[in-house]
Amino acid sequence: MSVIVKRARAAAALASDRTAEEYAPARYEARTITKSFGGANALTGASVTIEPGEIHTLVGENGAGKSTMLKVMAGIHPQDSGDLVLNGTHLRGLTPRTAIGHGIYLVPQEPSLMLTLSALENLFVGIIPRGSMAFSVDWKAMESSAGAYFQQVGLHIDPWAPASQLSIAEQQLLECARALAHRCNVIFFDEPTSPLTAREADVLFELMRRLRERNFTIAFISHRLEEVLAISDRITVLRDSRVVAHFDNPKQTSHRQLVEAMVGHEIAVRQRRQRDLSGAEAVLELKDLGAPDGAFADISFMARRGEVLGLAGLVGSGRTETAESVFGMRRASGTVLLAGKPYAHRSPSSSIESGLIYLPEDRGHNGVFANVEVVRNITAAFVPHLPKRGQLLHPRAEVEVAEKAARRTRVVAPSLDVPMKALSGGNQQRAMFARWLLAEPKVAIFDEPTRGVDVGAKVDIYGIIDTISDSGVAVVMISSELEELVLLCDRVLAIYEGRIVGEVTGDEITLERLGAMVVGGGASERD
Repeated sequence: MSVIVKRARAAAALASDRTAEEYAPARYEARTITKSFGGANALTGASVTIEPGEIHTLVGENGAGKSTMLKVMAGIHPQDSGDLVLNGTHLRGLTPRTAIGHGIYLVPQEPSLMLTLSALENLFVGIIPRGSMAFSVDWKAMESSAGAYFQQVGLHIDPWAPASQLSIAEQQLLECARALAHRCNVIFFDEPTSPLTAREADVLFELMRRLRERNFTIAFISHRLEEVLAISDRITVLRDSRVVAHFDNPKQTSHRQLVEAMVGHEIAVRQRRQRDLSGAEAVLELKDLGAPDGAFADISFMARRGEVLGLAGLVGSGRTETAESVFGMRRASGTVLLAGKPYAHRSPSSSIESGLIYLPEDRGHNGVFANVEVVRNITAAFVPHLPKRGQLLHPRAEVEVAEKAARRTRVVAPSLDVPMKALSGGNQQRAMFARWLLAEPKVAIFDEPTRGVDVGAKVDIYGIIDTISDSGVAVVMISSELEELVLLCDRVLAIYEGRIVGEVTGDEITLERLGAMVVGGGASERD
């Protein structure tokens, strides 16, 4: 009888006291792992050991090899050389299916659920218990045991609800519950907090701590160094595909030490620019903008030439919905003026032609074309203006345009002919900035422009935003990281439950003021 079948039968037999069961401790080692993609080294002789009862965090810049290491250890990518050793046993030919059989589960950055299936079906996918009749399912056994798993991860949902109706945070917790249903005790979290609010991340961290107390073996990846230092028992740093440092006592490790180990040099502390743009020309004006579904209402503000205007608010506050409406991705009532002229018939294509661009928060679904070459991703919004040879695009001219734009935003790629998915998250984001710079915008809306990128890429992106605003472009920036808004913005508006509740300018832009405003308190009067 296979291990998978045994686990399926065990899962079907679980009762409500499932939370009392303890798992056997698992020590998991990756020894001198080497992995390359298309000739580019992702890992070079990298080793890491994850002990039971610890949260072991991997950090590094985008492309350093962190995610590749966990995907090799979870059987998603086969290593080119090196060994995987679980409790002294060498794992050969590991695949995602056999990894689960060994109790190893990877919770991905973006949940990989089957959205048309119910939460219950997603929980037991691969181990659905059979009923008494041929080709039937024991739904009663599934439903009776599902509650115990949901309770363990703090998930309060209808088990029959389609996964598509769950929030991102709930989907992440469902992934964790699925790991437990498969009786996995080695659980990897690959940037799980990047799409979550601070409160949602706290729920996930509390779950991770509970699993650690039960002697689970946990690995974690995050670019948010504050949370890394707060939750980690040990930290391994990767740089340029190699392990370069270990920190065995994160409580005595500083943010600065971690950054210098990641990038290999000291990063200068950024100072907020002091500018008075109150007399600058208004390039974008919104008057009484409202959404038919009530996502936001009575949104009125202006963005001035050369200004970086921040929109602060919790996820779901209406900030992204407002941006999508301005760009033409959603319908909205009210008035939009672009360069002083009414802009009524909004659509993404007409916005781009009119000099209004939008960098979405979810580049994976709404930004990049993952299987298309980098060069085509960069020129995608500029195709009508590319040089042509007769009725066809001039290939060499297109490459030259893309290369010039890529140099401006410091895109690092083995070639612009590789698929976009071959680039790290930070370089994909730089490529998106290169795309929009080609459009020569008057107004640029950037929604979570540094989500999922490392500290070095953040510094580069901050510089790009500075350059864009200095050229006279009105920048509207949405960010969940209040520190970014403090560092970059000339003015910040706070949105709470779909309405603007406050405005701060210049030295008034502080973490304390913004923190109070985004939860609906401490709002200042607007001009």
